[in-house]
Amino acid sequence: MKSQNISRIICPLITTIFVVFINLSPAEASDNHSTGKSSAQFMAGIITAFSIHESAHALVIETADIDVHWELGNYNQPIAFVESGTSDTKGKALYSAGLVSQVVGSEIILQTDKIDKNNAFVRGMMAWNIINPISYALDYWLIRRSNKETATTFQGDIEGIEHYSSESTADGFALTMAAIAAFQGYRFLKTQSWAPEWLKGESYRLYIEPLPSNGMALTLEFRF
Repeated sequence: MKSQNISRIICPLITTIFVVFINLSPAEASDNHSTGKSSAQFMAGIITAFSIHESAHALVIETADIDVHWELGNYNQPIAFVESGTSDTKGKALYSAGLVSQVVGSEIILQTDKIDKNNAFVRGMMAWNIINPISYALDYWLIRRSNKETATTFQGDIEGIEHYSSESTADGFALTMAAIAAFQGYRFLKTQSWAPEWLKGESYRLYIEPLPSNGMALTLEFRF
């Protein structure tokens, strides 16, 4: 009962706060931010980001030849996969792919000057890419609704990482994804047309580079 109460409070609160910040503008901003067209574009961005997350899982499933089946209305998602057991290496790749694709996608958006950061579709994508990793981490640590283990099976991306590695690895992954997403959210807010001038100054740069060992290096550069 306590977990359900926390779930009802925390996740909607995170979603509401971020959507209010990036989808609603001050009175002096353009009125078209609140039009039906903008709302539809915003929702399309959320759906696209969700689809990219699931497509990343599907790509690993296909390339690594992992035995799964897809289900509609699986626990708290409209579509999700159920896998039947694989190697530790493949399992970690499978369950990390979705959230990794989100932070990489957000980084591409943030570092591509030609992408309009004030576009409603882009705002929708960024909203999901920022909210989802943070809510996943909170769920794994506190709520245990999407990420949980039963006597016979488990569910959830971070719980899957724990299953194929260890609790400490899953904790580290959850913390890393949530921290990157929060930092990306801060940087995205700085790009918004209504953001105050003091927030728009650039004092950092985040680089994501592939490693020969199939890993990923994150480098954060601060300018003083």
